[in-house]
Amino acid sequence: MERSYGTFERAFTLPDTVSPEGVKADYKNGVLTVSPPKKEIAKPRQIKVQVAS
Repeated sequence: MERSYGTFERAFTLPDTVSPEGVKADYKNGVLTVSPPKKEIAKPRQIKVQVAS
């Protein structure tokens, strides 16, 4: 539990897999929710593999 008086600031760094341009933040009922989107290269992808029988 944190208590503060006056101004307050919190800073953190994002990993390389996050796109900083699309970060969304929402503040409701004293709770800050930050939603950072993944970069396209960081998203899992499926590759179809053909197996010769």
